Amino acid sequence: MKFKDSIITLIDKLEYNEEYAHSATRTGEYDEHVDSQAPEITLVTCSDSRVLEKSLDDQIGKIFSIKNIGNCVQPNLGSIEYGVGYLKTPLLIVLGHTGCGAIRASMGDIKNEHTHVTKSLERIRPIAASIQKLIIRKGGVSSYIREHLLNPGTSIGERDYLESLVAEANVDKQVDILLDDEAIRKLVYTGELMIIGAIYDFKDIYSTHKGSIFIININGETDMEKFKALDFLAGEKIVADRIKRLLVY
Repeated sequence: MKFKDSIITLIDKLEYNEEYAHSATRTGEYDEHVDSQAPEITLVTCSDSRVLEKSLDDQIGKIFSIKNIGNCVQPNLGSIEYGVGYLKTPLLIVLGHTGCGAIRASMGDIKNEHTHVTKSLERIRPIAASIQKLIIRKGGVSSYIREHLLNPGTSIGERDYLESLVAEANVDKQVDILLDDEAIRKLVYTGELMIIGAIYDFKDIYSTHKGSIFIININGETDMEKFKALDFLAGEKIVADRIKRLLVY
């Protein structure tokens, strides 16, 4: 039968949706959001199905979400400007993640990928190349891991670690691109908007709590000690505890 798996999946999801819609109607979840939205976060993240918005908030209307492979901002600058400029979210988060297929693919041969997939990956490939050259200068991956392992005693494969470095560099690059946008930069300059670069970890590279989010970039700054000295973060232990990064340029 044609489309057998497709039909089975469609039925399953519609059954789930029917149950959800009845529950949401009964509890009035949409009542306050029918005519407008006032999200707190504009989120740019990867399309990877393992990266969940509900790890930040599972309430309706809280997150204005923008997704693509590799969490790149350039294809979606209009949507991002809408989130921070029109909806006026005070927080803009670029969220990369460990185990990213787009990062892995960008580090290899992409000539057999579909045309538009290749176009997306080509945004990341120069970033991957720059990290590979950095690691060469620093004596190789093994040497770098020994110097910058966040959780001593844990066993992390070299490929996973290198991919995480590229994921961080990619987030840093996306934050830089955002700060090149005049409208967004003005919002940051006036203190109306904070840009956070972060990593969603489900591979135990930053901690053993799968699904945790770690801050690696604040408004373009990547020096962890400077993070902790920022006046507006003073005394905020939960933020200080989540500031972790592997990549040192």
